[in-house]
Amino acid sequence: MPVRSQDELGQLCAAFDTMRGELLKSNQELWRQMDERKRLNAAFAHDLRNPITVLKGTVKLLRQGMADQQTIDRLESYTQRIEQYVEAMSSIQRLEQIPLRVRDFPCSLLRSELEETAKLLAGALKLTVCAPDQGTVDVDPAVLLTVAENLIGNAVRFAASEIRISLQQQDDFLLLSVTDDGPGYPAGLVQQGPKPFGKLDGDSSHFGMGLYSCQTLCLKHGGALTLANGKGHGATATASFRLRHNF
Repeated sequence: MPVRSQDELGQLCAAFDTMRGELLKSNQELWRQMDERKRLNAAFAHDLRNPITVLKGTVKLLRQGMADQQTIDRLESYTQRIEQYVEAMSSIQRLEQIPLRVRDFPCSLLRSELEETAKLLAGALKLTVCAPDQGTVDVDPAVLLTVAENLIGNAVRFAASEIRISLQQQDDFLLLSVTDDGPGYPAGLVQQGPKPFGKLDGDSSHFGMGLYSCQTLCLKHGGALTLANGKGHGATATASFRLRHNF
């Protein structure tokens, strides 16, 4: 609806055009969430098949009186595994439902929170934190720090000796980068991005949900999560958060 003048009719046209744009953005976000929910449900159903098959076989052995201690241990292990799957699924649902509380937050406080979190998680690893300590940023600090905790924890798992954390503003976004000197991300993870219940090198204990949770929170904050490997070795995860005045 083109605006041809600045009279009342023109202002009405402008208001309708603004409303149209906001409605389009809302519908696009709704469709994105629906598609993401379908992928999450499909991944959840797929990864439950093996534990359920094992449990059914174990129950059959129990009914036949052929169970030994190993069978009991397997039953307990796979029951716990299903419990962890359900908890992971519930955690993603909670992340999608939490309200976004964007506010002016002091950079100095944000830096100190990052440093404290990193020190607690990094242990004996060499740690470098580069972040502004003056001014404010208009973000949801809880979302940003939750993402930071996940990314730092993931880097600690794979780092050989060092972790570097960087926080900087670039155009309309606040960028949080976490770099480690480990072996790097698998090529498929870099190319396709985090997937729900994705596993690294057969490791079923984490389900790949940490990075997927970060991606969910970044998207909720109008940003994204990108993964990259260094030329020699090492990996970098960069989380972006759209600043409030650009929402």
